[in-house]
Amino acid sequence: MNEEKAIEQIINITYPGVTMLYRDANLGSIAKLYKEDMIIKERAFTDASRRGGGMITTHRYAILSNCSVDISEFEHGTNWGLCIMQSGSYFKVLDVYSKQEKTQLTLLHLPEKHWEVFTNVKTNLDEQLASYTRKRFDELLTSPPVAELTTNDWLERCSFPLGMDTKGNFYPLDE
Repeated sequence: MNEEKAIEQIINITYPGVTMLYRDANLGSIAKLYKEDMIIKERAFTDASRRGGGMITTHRYAILSNCSVDISEFEHGTNWGLCIMQSGSYFKVLDVYSKQEKTQLTLLHLPEKHWEVFTNVKTNLDEQLASYTRKRFDELLTSPPVAELTTNDWLERCSFPLGMDTKGNFYPLDE
């Protein structure tokens, strides 16, 4: 198979059926380290919610994934809409967008075995998805927050930055 066909196949498994998930945190100055088109790797399992609402934090990860696992049926009264992505997941930063002293980091969840393709590939789908997530962010800024996603338990669960340690050191991609 030629390289162009291989890239097309990888794109066809990455984008269809993506769902937007939300993960809010107070990241402070390390949020400025995220740059559009960079690839990051998260060592831990990544928790996010399928429930979108207003924010009580300063930062939001809008994660676009078609391979997260929705485990909300196993929640015991938390009503978080919990979805989990595998430890060792790769993400591409599609957009960094700030408005009204809030910042959204849009991440595309990449296929584990083919993440390296995305270091050299940028599609018009990336731009369309970034535009959509910006629009959604603008809409939700004036919405009330989802009460269950303002609890200390949820906020603690989502407090750490993705792809880096708390000092702002990105994890190696090839580890």
